[in-house]
Amino acid sequence: MMILIFLVIGVILSTTASFIFGVPWLMPILGAAVPYPIFFLQVRRQQYKSAFWWMLLWGVLQSIAVIVATAIAPETAAKLILRGQSYTTEMLHWIRTGEGMEGSLNLFLPDHLLHYGIFCILCVVTISSMALIFGTWMLNYMNFYVAELVKVSAKPWLAAILGWYPWSLMRIIGFIATGVALAALGLNLVTRIRGEVPKSPFPKTYMLIGIGFVIADIVVKAVLAPIWQKLLLSALG
Repeated sequence: MMILIFLVIGVILSTTASFIFGVPWLMPILGAAVPYPIFFLQVRRQQYKSAFWWMLLWGVLQSIAVIVATAIAPETAAKLILRGQSYTTEMLHWIRTGEGMEGSLNLFLPDHLLHYGIFCILCVVTISSMALIFGTWMLNYMNFYVAELVKVSAKPWLAAILGWYPWSLMRIIGFIATGVALAALGLNLVTRIRGEVPKSPFPKTYMLIGIGFVIADIVVKAVLAPIWQKLLLSALG
């Protein structure tokens, strides 16, 4: 219960502080700073399941906070959330025309693999701290888009339901599971550098879950994106 209270209050304060300070690069740092101590402690204790679920809960709370903040102060959010406006423009163009990266495997696959590769490297090198900042940045601009989509849609209730794509949810789960596994690997590498023998085995199950969900993200997106585009178009009006 204490962790839940900490996450709720932390997400509210970090989002509020970000909007008050108005410094774009500071927002993902403040956002990531909230769950990281909990995540690090759980991984260090080999409580991988707890680390995974607390991070997933934080992702939900962070998303709600950013969507609400964007709805309340859209102009501030547009200036503050890095890539928020450009991503929204890109997505709205895809919804209206069917053209763009979102609906083409050849276009979105290299981008997905690049993001996942960067995330994996940051997980190992920084014990997932910089990876979490990177992930928070992506999460924030997705939520900015969802808030803007709901605002401009003729059927906001439908846009709210459809705004978070199923493949994006799979990607988040995949990234979190990967972050758990590679943070543990990073800790083991630090232990070896110190000349000690790691006490915890590499949690390969979470690595496999991570890779599995990232692959599922790609497959589901390739199959469902054309269908989802038509559904979103009906919501947009």
